[in-house]
Amino acid sequence: MNSLSVLRLVVSIMRYLPISYHKPLLPNGLHPPIDWQLYGFFCANGWPLAAHITKTRYIADIMVTIMQFMSESMVLIGEAVVMHDNLDNISFVCTVLAPNLILFEMMLRAYNIIYRRNSFRTHIEEFYKKIYIQRTWNPELFEKIRRQQLPTKYSTFTYIITLVTYVYVPVSGLIKNERLVPFPINFGFDYTVPWPRYLVFLTMSMWTGFAVVGPLVAEANILAMQILHLNGRYSLLLEDLRNISRKSIAEHEKCKRKDNMLVTQRFRYRLYDIIRRNVELNDFAKSMQEQYSFRVFVMLALSATLLCVLGFLTATLGITAQNIRFVSWIIGKVVELLIFGRLGTTLSTTTDKLSTSYYCCDWEDIILHSTNAEENKKLMKLIALAIHLNSNPFRLTGLNFSVVNYETVVAILRGAGSYFTVIYAYR
Repeated sequence: MNSLSVLRLVVSIMRYLPISYHKPLLPNGLHPPIDWQLYGFFCANGWPLAAHITKTRYIADIMVTIMQFMSESMVLIGEAVVMHDNLDNISFVCTVLAPNLILFEMMLRAYNIIYRRNSFRTHIEEFYKKIYIQRTWNPELFEKIRRQQLPTKYSTFTYIITLVTYVYVPVSGLIKNERLVPFPINFGFDYTVPWPRYLVFLTMSMWTGFAVVGPLVAEANILAMQILHLNGRYSLLLEDLRNISRKSIAEHEKCKRKDNMLVTQRFRYRLYDIIRRNVELNDFAKSMQEQYSFRVFVMLALSATLLCVLGFLTATLGITAQNIRFVSWIIGKVVELLIFGRLGTTLSTTTDKLSTSYYCCDWEDIILHSTNAEENKKLMKLIALAIHLNSNPFRLTGLNFSVVNYETVVAILRGAGSYFTVIYAYR
């Protein structure tokens, strides 16, 4: 077996989940392929468990969550002590503050994921059964969505690079016969001796690093995937609306000698189906809002402060091999914000077209072909109902406070620039 075959085998194995975790199903009953980025949820115990697991597995899951919280709290407290002891050195404080802010943000987001895992399981199942566009069903649209998702996948590599730079610290220390941990921490005692104690602290701090970056990479990719596939479904809906009148008239002309169905009835039945699909898409959009609302709010709320601190570190310490972690995180954060701003704007623009599209679906052509006043009334009422149903376009928000779009992203970047100016002048 050559190296290419081995690589393909490893990738194929990675694309499927362990048996104790939830495995979503497609409408045909098969399991969908899982992108490797989604395995980042496992680093923070965030992927939902299977619906029916043993009591032992459930207890083990609780214990892992508790140990994860202890590890992250240990690093958070240790970094806070280091900052308190060095308040007179603003550059060093910011060096510690950057990972501290990142850890605090991801703890809020990760434990919200864990708290909502049961509803997330239902949400994921609904996504793959009703929203996910399979390659075999619509190859052209699937390929378009895949290309649109590539920037999100590539941007998250910067977070992985940052993680590598932190992991490199204890590895290089062992080579130099030094006992280091990835993050500057202090507990008022020497945690590097004896050797077993150092291994415990090293393991906990390394776990914290993976628990931060893992869900950060996974959630960005799964949210982008859901937005793009949902937008694709809405686009198909708009396309069907544009063709509904022409198809109804063509079907009526073809079948008018075979049945007594009126052209308005044919149009209404097609419109009923489109409205039903519209309601399903709107329901999933609401479910997505419920799932990600708090986490989106946390991400947007802390982004300006984090970018300010990282920018200050880059400006004062310079771009060196040791400080490349700050540059890579800035690039990743800015690109991630711009991507989600674009995705949020795209989805809201698509849903904003719906009410207009119902009104402009050439229903007047149907009425011109109809002589039944009662049927025409029913048709107009249905059109009015559809327009009212989509009177408010969907916008992904953070706790109904901040909207995910370009305007919000620009405001965050401007805020980060303002904070940076103040802190740089204070230096």
